[in-house]
Amino acid sequence: MKRFNIIFNQYIQYYLYSIIVLVIVFIFTYSEFILGLLIGTSGSLCITFTFEYYLARAKEEDNIHISTGNIWRYLIVILACTLWYFYKDYINVIGVVVGLMISYVLIVFKPFLHKK
Repeated sequence: MKRFNIIFNQYIQYYLYSIIVLVIVFIFTYSEFILGLLIGTSGSLCITFTFEYYLARAKEEDNIHISTGNIWRYLIVILACTLWYFYKDYINVIGVVVGLMISYVLIVFKPFLHKK
């Protein structure tokens, strides 16, 4: 579990920096795209946490159930898209999609980023 904390702390640091930057940019611009990107990046943070948590649990020796938390990740994406649906006038869907894709890019390229 120690490795999980180290890796996720690195991810959360970058996510929090990007969320802070997006909030500052949104305050100055009130852009629909930036708001969508902010929602998508926040969802991406939750998706990455869920994936890393289930991956760490699957690596335990006494665990016979292997999962990557797909249902939770789908629910997070559905929640972000529901927010967009109800607030279409204020949130850009492209920003939400780009923000959500950050976590999936991280999941795909994780083996290349953390080679031993």
